[in-house]
Amino acid sequence: MGTTEILARWIADTTYEQIPVEAIEQAKKSILDYIGTATYGSRSELGKIMLDFIREQGGNPQSRVIGTSIRTASAQAAFANGTTGHSEDFDDLGGCGGHPATVLTPTVLALADELHLSGAEVLTAWVVGYELGTRLSANNHTDRDWHPTAIYGTMAAAAAASKLLKLDAQKVRMALGIAGSEAAGLRRNFGTMTKPFHPGQAARNGVIAAKLAARGFTADPDIIEGRQGYADNFGGAKCSIPSMTKFLGKVYYLEDEGTRIKPWPCCGGNHQTLTNLLPFIQERKLRAQDVESVEHIGPNIPCTGALLRTEVQQGLEGKFSLAYNISAAFIDGKVDYETFTDARAAKGDLQAFMRRVRLVRNNDVVLRRAHIADANLEARLRITMKDGTVHDFVLKTATHLTGGAVLDKFRMNTEAILGKDKALAAIELVQRLEKVKDVAQLLDAVTTAS
Repeated sequence: MGTTEILARWIADTTYEQIPVEAIEQAKKSILDYIGTATYGSRSELGKIMLDFIREQGGNPQSRVIGTSIRTASAQAAFANGTTGHSEDFDDLGGCGGHPATVLTPTVLALADELHLSGAEVLTAWVVGYELGTRLSANNHTDRDWHPTAIYGTMAAAAAASKLLKLDAQKVRMALGIAGSEAAGLRRNFGTMTKPFHPGQAARNGVIAAKLAARGFTADPDIIEGRQGYADNFGGAKCSIPSMTKFLGKVYYLEDEGTRIKPWPCCGGNHQTLTNLLPFIQERKLRAQDVESVEHIGPNIPCTGALLRTEVQQGLEGKFSLAYNISAAFIDGKVDYETFTDARAAKGDLQAFMRRVRLVRNNDVVLRRAHIADANLEARLRITMKDGTVHDFVLKTATHLTGGAVLDKFRMNTEAILGKDKALAAIELVQRLEKVKDVAQLLDAVTTAS
């Protein structure tokens, strides 16, 4: 059997009982966090535009849009929910190329709402989609500037949707084949509303691919490994197709690596720096006006990858600028929703401080052989004060929210929109999701009456 067939058979055959308990718990954590970011996102500027569009398009009232009273076709609901869930870049980090929850959750909730499926079915599909997307992203090693969540998330969403529609292995192959031609997303759009569009589009495309496959729509059955197919086009020089199925069903990425819940509403590439810098500023009582310069010394070429913005005119752009985040840490002593508003960016003080921030690549890394440089994750900050004092320290690994902090974040994002009672009901339903007979109950809790 080829890679696509092996994966499709596993998707079709996997049962809830075969999935490790820890993988299920990780999925529930990310589902809850995503519902919070989607609820908040429904009131954002992006959300208002998206919801106006969805209302204009109308559609068969199969599924609901989180944080609203809108009912629309399931593919449209997945599109809207995926986009609003990523509007502030505050959703989880993990497999599927970066942001699994904002691709997988809108997909499974849209179909579960339409078909009145159980929580166990939703969790099974979520995990199956996560594993498929992560196996592709972990072994494809693309060397072009695709948005990973977009190209891997589309395939993950198709896998999850196929599972909920109970497609057999051959039809799963068709769904993956369709999704392979739907996958796209350019990193150049980071810092604009089109970045959140990517996971919304991935979720919608996953639903469409599975629904078309269910009706007999055809695609190439070997889309992943076939010449001119998915890996051939999206894979880089290090792409390993055999590794995509290695230990399939025995090793779960979601169990071993888990997902990470963000403490700050910005690109995850900022989080290592913020984890170390914010408490350091507070402990040393550093004042922005006393800082001469800040150097961030890392292993990567500055302003490449996700943190590509060298100038910030709008709040969204600031989410993808490391210098902007460093400046906010010094001037405001915090990073939150307000940091990335157009009004905050318009003040200009953060941009002025950005001129004191220098991002450089570690010369020691540049001189090493490529395979060693790839493995060197060291990054450091050097802060020079106007009185000549120099603070130089290695950045430790980024920290993320756990336990009660995850619930606090959810309440912060939802209570003003849904109310405390509905927010509490949503928490309780997600925490026992595997026992929920009809996931429409959860949609009742996270939507509004009017």
